[in-house]
Amino acid sequence: MISALSYGQHSHNIIAHLKPESDILQVRDSMVVRNTSDHSWDKIIMLDWAHAFSSKDTPLANRFAEDFKNKFQFAPDDHRGKTVFKSGTDNLDFSIKRLAGHQDIVELVLQTPLLPGDSKTIVWEYEVIIPEDDFTGYGKSSTGNYALRYWYLTPAVYDAGEWQYFSHKNLNDYYPALADYSISLHLPTSHKVVSNLPISTAALTSTRNSYLLKGTQQAGIELYIKKDLSTFKNYGVPQLDVVTDLEDTDLPPEMKALFVDRIAGFLNKKLGPYAYPNMLVTERYYREDPVYGLSSLPSFMNPFPAGFTYEIKVVKTMTRKWLESGARLHPRDENWLQDGMMVYLLQQYHDTYYPDLKIAGKLSDVWGIRSFNLTQLDFNDQYSFLYLNSVRLNLDQSITTPSDSLVKFNQQLGIINKAAVGLKYLQNYVENDAVDLSIKDLYNDKKLQTAHVKDFKELIEEKSSKSTDWFFDDYISKRTRMDWKIKRVKNVGDSVKVYLKNKSDRDIPVPLYSLNNDSIVEKTWINHVVNDTVITLSRKHANRISLNYEKLIPEFTMHDNYKTLKSFAQNRPIEFRLLKDIEDPERAQVFLMPDVGFNVYDGLTIGGRFSNGTLLPKPFRYTIKPTYGLNSKKVVGSIGLSYTHNLEQHDENIYFVRYGISANRFSYAPDLLYNRASTWLNLGFRPKNLRSNKRDFLTFRNVLVNRDRDPSNPVAEPDYNVFAINYSSQDRNFKRYFSYDVGTEISARFSKATFRTQWRKLFKDNRQLNIRFFTGAFLHNETQNDGNFFSFALDRPTDYLFDYNYYGRSDESGFFSQQLIIAEGGFKSQLETPYANQFISTINTSYSIWKYVFAYADVGLVKNKNTPLAGVYDSGLRLNLLQDYFEVYLPVYSSNGWEVGQGDYDERIRFIITLDLNTLTGLFTRRWY
Repeated sequence: MISALSYGQHSHNIIAHLKPESDILQVRDSMVVRNTSDHSWDKIIMLDWAHAFSSKDTPLANRFAEDFKNKFQFAPDDHRGKTVFKSGTDNLDFSIKRLAGHQDIVELVLQTPLLPGDSKTIVWEYEVIIPEDDFTGYGKSSTGNYALRYWYLTPAVYDAGEWQYFSHKNLNDYYPALADYSISLHLPTSHKVVSNLPISTAALTSTRNSYLLKGTQQAGIELYIKKDLSTFKNYGVPQLDVVTDLEDTDLPPEMKALFVDRIAGFLNKKLGPYAYPNMLVTERYYREDPVYGLSSLPSFMNPFPAGFTYEIKVVKTMTRKWLESGARLHPRDENWLQDGMMVYLLQQYHDTYYPDLKIAGKLSDVWGIRSFNLTQLDFNDQYSFLYLNSVRLNLDQSITTPSDSLVKFNQQLGIINKAAVGLKYLQNYVENDAVDLSIKDLYNDKKLQTAHVKDFKELIEEKSSKSTDWFFDDYISKRTRMDWKIKRVKNVGDSVKVYLKNKSDRDIPVPLYSLNNDSIVEKTWINHVVNDTVITLSRKHANRISLNYEKLIPEFTMHDNYKTLKSFAQNRPIEFRLLKDIEDPERAQVFLMPDVGFNVYDGLTIGGRFSNGTLLPKPFRYTIKPTYGLNSKKVVGSIGLSYTHNLEQHDENIYFVRYGISANRFSYAPDLLYNRASTWLNLGFRPKNLRSNKRDFLTFRNVLVNRDRDPSNPVAEPDYNVFAINYSSQDRNFKRYFSYDVGTEISARFSKATFRTQWRKLFKDNRQLNIRFFTGAFLHNETQNDGNFFSFALDRPTDYLFDYNYYGRSDESGFFSQQLIIAEGGFKSQLETPYANQFISTINTSYSIWKYVFAYADVGLVKNKNTPLAGVYDSGLRLNLLQDYFEVYLPVYSSNGWEVGQGDYDERIRFIITLDLNTLTGLFTRRWY
């Protein structure tokens, strides 16, 4: 046992043995807990984050499910890991209790309170069953190596009279109390260790490899136990040893050493000396918070200077490590400041050593590529651009939102970049390096101490003559967009009157510029542009006026930030561009994109897409797609216009109001075209908790269809108009899926009402049950004698509204006639009664047998005019290759009898197939938004 140290903090004396044959780390810990607070403790909260892997019901497991990560759910129990206390661990004067809903938090209930200034020695033994590293990047690898983090129990932070604890959710926000460590680590001879804790002694014998690791004031101990340590390199820089396995095989060692030295010098200047004598920078640690985007391109197509990719990885990772050794901000509630400072310093590093670097690197000078506005962005412009993506999607959240309440995009990119851009904006406003100096003072004054955002605010207030309340009370606290416009300008002699409008509720300073072409003549900060404001400027040599010209504020849109002072000049001239690009706020852009589509009758359709759509979503969108069908030899295509009002406050949970008009023209059968026009209004509802997958939609639309007549197969009503109202609710989660729709359709000759609900449950044994119910009834129907075009379909809807992506919608035989879209009756077999012109009610079920193989069964009732109510059923096997996107249905038994034994069985097989790129993209983006 080690004694309490002069620092007055906790200490651990750990003896640990690795058993690789069972992936177990045996731990014996003699721990001294010291109460350094002013309160008596009747309990001690311990972090046991290794136990977060113990079941499918932990907060970590639930987080994986929310993010649609299925590896943990489907992993065998022995791959998950947990902590097991050895018998006899309970002491006479305390008991061990795991907190409900926080399985990875242990409460030590003390019989005798621990008084302020007193210490308590706790000796216990436990085994850590190491999980696979597939889940978080830490654990056992497939090659038998171990990357261990959060592997031992340690006290939580006690601050402001409370224990500060929260469960492991793979958010890189471990928050233990500082402690001193002495770790005696024993490994088999096949393994060696690298750690952030200095190795005091190492004894490598023929029977085992033993290490003694010691360190003071440590927040967490990382162990990389590997069979081969040759990937780790040591770079000595002044007063610091950097050990890293970050690699770039094309870069010579001396260049790597130069980069590490340059980065360490930069951080030492900006922040101050690193808190420890050594720094461990690993690939796994980097992947927790990587550099997204172009800097991660493979070397053969990397457009950046030699070694830049390696350097940017090292600078980001070292900066994060450096800041973690400074002020200890609450990592779940206040970590935006540390993350923001990290990216803020990263921007300064780029400005210092790569001031002219563009986001596309060398490609920004290549003919054809350099014409894109995107390639001409400065490298640091990416941070504001990525943040604005969440704003345009109406997914912005306040910077002060706890990290576990952020949607993944905001947690990984949006909020971090918003904070960094805000710090740069604040620095530009105060103008006297107050932000830079405050960051450095916060790091040094609060090094390895608990700190809060208010400490940073106090430092800035000391150094700035300007009020910065707006930054803390508005910029970081609100989620509503930031947006202003210049309504008009008026020349008055040698002066210019500028009429400004605040299009948001934000009360933050705005920079106003007088420009001579692209040169800044004068810059003025305007405070309190809350309502319409009139500012008078000296005209001097200016020929333009601009708001936010340097893009200091991540503004929602800047297309109305410019006004010319020339009498006959256009404020935003029209510009035609090839391919999609970022928007140019000084021009009205029209983009031309190639467009390729397919259906059986038109064949491959080739043409162009004219659109105002940029890489960031925008409220008003139009798309015109004229194409030519290579089979039909006809001009086909579509046109659409829409406008979206995003409701940022979402009162009553209304999230957006969207309306528009669309029209399209394609072939619906050989040599027959349909023309469809639709007007629509869509109300979207979403909970204020943006991490929730619940969505509700209320849609009103009117669909007008005109079809070419077929002389050989005439229809009574080739042209028709349908008004539809539909309310849908969906809660799409990995473990549990639930949705329902209720709707009605009204036309001149029929009206109908429908209800559909679907429930999907993934059980703990990884079996999945799917139940779908559909019922529909005609309220009136005058089309019963004219065929079944408007009837309810049991297995293949006629799709008279042309909503579904049928590739061969009129085919009655052949491959595409077997395409299945689960709608209306949802049956898979083609039965003798395929339609219902009065009433239909069906239940579709499936249950997993083994992995992606399911058994399915459908039952239903069908009622047609002048015929009795008929019962129908089918059953078979479902191959769920990619749920809702790629599935195959093999019928076995139905109302038709044994389908397997019938001669045309290959024609009875049905499939779901999705070729639409936008639909497939949603499969991958759902975990980010």
